[in-house]
Amino acid sequence: MTEFEAWREARQRTDAQAAAAAADVRATVTDLGPGFWMVSVAGVTRGFIVQVAVRDEIRFEARLRHINPGQGTRIGEYWELEKAIAAIIAEPPRFTGRDPFRELTNYASRDQMRERTERKRLQRRAGRYLG
Repeated sequence: MTEFEAWREARQRTDAQAAAAAADVRATVTDLGPGFWMVSVAGVTRGFIVQVAVRDEIRFEARLRHINPGQGTRIGEYWELEKAIAAIIAEPPRFTGRDPFRELTNYASRDQMRERTERKRLQRRAGRYLG
């Protein structure tokens, strides 16, 4: 099996898992602080809700996850938290089968970071003579 075939098989498997996760409408709402919630569906973060005060009234602004974490794609403002959650769940996921954040960042596991550190340490000592 070539690397491309392995990649294609893994991609098809993750696409199928993402489609199954999108069909599952159980959402998890995590309270991140005063007036800030994260909405996850099947373990994947779908969006965020921010509490906004407008003329002494409280509204809830729903945003989908975005490549730029501080930005987000604004869906709208709602009077009730439940409607904001429902709007985020109803919005179809933009990225299926892959996590764009993991692809765009230089993500490395702890073991990979240890290997890099050791490799750099050995490179620094490579041209020295102990004599």
